[in-house]
Amino acid sequence: MRGLGIAVVIITLLTASYWFLHRTYGRKFFDLTGRAQWIWAPHRVSSNLPVVFFASRDFDLPERRHYTKIKILGDPEYTLYLNGRQIGARRTGDDRHLDLYDVSQLAKTGRNRIVVGVRSANGVGGLIVGIDIGPESENVVVTGSDWNIHRVWVGDLPRREPRAGATRPAILGQPPSGRWNYLALRPAPITDPPAKVIAPREIVSFRATVPVIDSRRGVEVVIPTPMRAMMFDFKGVIGHVRLRLNGRQPVPPVALVRLANTREEAMAIEGLQRPFVFGEGEESVIDPQAKSFRYVVVYGGRAVAEVVK
Repeated sequence: MRGLGIAVVIITLLTASYWFLHRTYGRKFFDLTGRAQWIWAPHRVSSNLPVVFFASRDFDLPERRHYTKIKILGDPEYTLYLNGRQIGARRTGDDRHLDLYDVSQLAKTGRNRIVVGVRSANGVGGLIVGIDIGPESENVVVTGSDWNIHRVWVGDLPRREPRAGATRPAILGQPPSGRWNYLALRPAPITDPPAKVIAPREIVSFRATVPVIDSRRGVEVVIPTPMRAMMFDFKGVIGHVRLRLNGRQPVPPVALVRLANTREEAMAIEGLQRPFVFGEGEESVIDPQAKSFRYVVVYGGRAVAEVVK
């Protein structure tokens, strides 16, 4: 019996050791962001209201580093800036993964600044960032409670921290968390600065009926809503749609947009409208993804469209 007891103890210890090693090294294999936290602007998610914020962090990098790479996901849409330059942007949709930007040529020894603009039409989402400077120096800068959250855009925000107006982020937790779980990693290209702005060849105004989703007593319903529409004809182009506010507006709007290649498609009642969410202080918003189209239809008369290449 004594031998059996010893065998049971040994088996228990071996099993515990296996699961400890599995959890430790298995987590290390899947968890690419280390101690990084998912963060968000302080916000009542149940309100279903749009949210735009700009998360910032100043940090120092050592002289001796193998490289500088940024791992990021801003869900559902983000724009990344480093030292004043736009690095990249993406609307995630259902394709949620970490984008990997190699910024070795843009990062500086000493002081650097990272800013991430995040947009959500329904106020729900998350932001996570990790910065690597070598194979053994991963996640030396990560999202957490030491980041600043700004709700107002100012022109020099990507380069310097405003003196006032920042708040601390809401912490959503570390991976695996919610719908994100552990994320795969994909290389992402650095954005080239805009080289050309294309104005529409023709603008047509008309009355449209748009299916708008509304929440009534906790139930989402689709309501056909009449509203003004502006159809911008670019005669066929490939580029990024950029919306500019149509004059001053008391509340930053959400502009509904449809892209089309035929006039019938552009003026149809049914179809996909995409929200462009403006933050306070912003005069323009750009679609992070380049597309091929002829018409841009903007509903509600709140913004005008142009194309950036």
